Amino acid sequence: MSEKPVHPRPRRLVDWINPAGAKKVHSLIDKVYKRKNLEMAWERVKANRGSGGVDGQTLEVFAEQLDKNLNRLQSELKEGLYQPQPVRQVQIPKVGKPGEFRGLGIPTIYDRVCQQALLNRLQPIFEPVFDEANYGYRQGRSTKDALRKVWKEIDSGSEWIVDADLKDFFGSVDHEKLLTLVAQQIADGRVLRLIEGMLKAGSYGKGRLFPTERGTPQGGVASPLLSNILLTPFDREMRYKGYQLTRYADDCAPRRREGGNSVNCDLLSSCAA
Repeated sequence: MSEKPVHPRPRRLVDWINPAGAKKVHSLIDKVYKRKNLEMAWERVKANRGSGGVDGQTLEVFAEQLDKNLNRLQSELKEGLYQPQPVRQVQIPKVGKPGEFRGLGIPTIYDRVCQQALLNRLQPIFEPVFDEANYGYRQGRSTKDALRKVWKEIDSGSEWIVDADLKDFFGSVDHEKLLTLVAQQIADGRVLRLIEGMLKAGSYGKGRLFPTERGTPQGGVASPLLSNILLTPFDREMRYKGYQLTRYADDCAPRRREGGNSVNCDLLSSCAA
């Protein structure tokens, strides 16, 4: 069975995010800073544990002044005064690759609560837009589900499998392209500026501050959702061309039967660069 979308192929990659021209969300920031949403965001951040950011504040210290912190965050978001702090750079060993490390950017607890509050409101908007080929960072989907899909397609007769991985995907994300894609669904300029501020907050490591002209912190709460938004045009384009695609984050496995069209690897790269 073909996996091609039934709608005509858009001329531009950004049109994959809102191919039917659905009405955009115009008022969202007030839902982000709603007190109940901030409280839910804190509970999620607390449950995920993790260390503090550049300010050295721990979850325990944040919790001691919870009302004060949430009141401050609500006020800053409402008045447009919120400014995220740089993320703390951390290098962790890559599993199964001795001597290689993965860079993480750890936001402060305060910024993680803000990102989670934003994520709570963005996820229901973008989840219906994401392609069926996408298994990464989505509720009710896992790596095991992705592997089951791959094996099912192999059993059905797929003869070619391409294992692709974007090198330093989270560190090479083009901010302008990402924000353009987000704006296909979100028309609230305050939310777009909030996301841009998170992307350009910078990072701190080795005793110095580094600007972030590209990338989204691998370790940031909102980064997984933003990565799915950025790679949705790739998912749709590949399926339009008839490939059976399975993607988890920046790893993907296009499959085809003998005699099919070739994979356009440049399209995958262009999503991030």
